[in-house]
Amino acid sequence: MNNGLSIRSIAAERVAALAVTLSAIGFWLVIMTFPTFFFYNPFDTEDAVFRIEQIFSTFAWIASATLPVIFAWVTKINGISAKPLFVVSVALWPFSILLIQITSAVRGLGFYSYLGAFPVLALTDIIAPLFLILMSQAIYSQKK
Repeated sequence: MNNGLSIRSIAAERVAALAVTLSAIGFWLVIMTFPTFFFYNPFDTEDAVFRIEQIFSTFAWIASATLPVIFAWVTKINGISAKPLFVVSVALWPFSILLIQITSAVRGLGFYSYLGAFPVLALTDIIAPLFLILMSQAIYSQKK
């Protein structure tokens, strides 16, 4: 039984899942290039608000660098679409960065000022999440 799937639509889903995988590899390469930006002890800071944001940020970058690949290849869990999980896992990292940047701006520090010094971080913070959301349209476009 066909179920409305064509070879072309299946191929598009697989290409999109491969693109998500390559994006995650790029994310991990950026992480390894800037280890001090990603690997730190959030308990080293005395500011309680910033500490909580850093703990959330640590969880968020690990989830955003790993989970989208899983949800791109495993599109249904117990018969339910994994798209909401995919979108949340993609959005965690940029959301955590936005929270930190708002806190920094309120305290008189630069808003996304680190991107001027390290523009490659725009890949993980802005470009990759937008790209992954676009890929979700191809991955989850079919009613299966």
